[in-house]
Amino acid sequence: MKVIALVSSGFDSISLLNYYINKSYAIYPLYVKSGFKWENDEINHLKDILSYIENRYKNIAPLKITTISNDFSEEFNKRDFIEDEDVEIPFRNLDLLISALKYAYSMDVKNIAIGIMGLVAFKDNTEYFIKAINNLFSMYGDYRVETPFLGMSKKDVFDKYFIKELFEKAFCCMNPINGKECGVCSKCKEKELIKGA
Repeated sequence: MKVIALVSSGFDSISLLNYYINKSYAIYPLYVKSGFKWENDEINHLKDILSYIENRYKNIAPLKITTISNDFSEEFNKRDFIEDEDVEIPFRNLDLLISALKYAYSMDVKNIAIGIMGLVAFKDNTEYFIKAINNLFSMYGDYRVETPFLGMSKKDVFDKYFIKELFEKAFCCMNPINGKECGVCSKCKEKELIKGA
């Protein structure tokens, strides 16, 4: 089996990769750039993470980076993302999944994976949204979006699937400063909560 895995350098993405490693899938990691201020630092950390994984699991393709336009990046790059409600980017998961569908088509892969859990009430972070996407994608072929962590807590995903040796390599910041995590944005606070759990 093969899967397109939508990834960043955070805990959810590392856990998603490990989930499919455990299932012995051929994994095609995909990073979607949209002009946000954290992306270059995220990509650097993601490459380091994938290098670690590739030394231990051979059935993983080179990282694919694709770029899409985003009308919101300029506005969102002014934010500090301190509160959870600041994090919602309109149409974010829709954009990611459409990019993944195009990559899946080009690589003849039918499965697409995204590490959402549905913990925050975003419009594109729900079971209803995924069902709608799967109905839409089925018009183009036998494509399926998989969300193995939907309904799970962050702690449950971390405990069950995260590769613990990669904790220090994980990069979750939305407001990086000179390539370092800011320590105060909602994603950095989330990392500290996981570390202290």
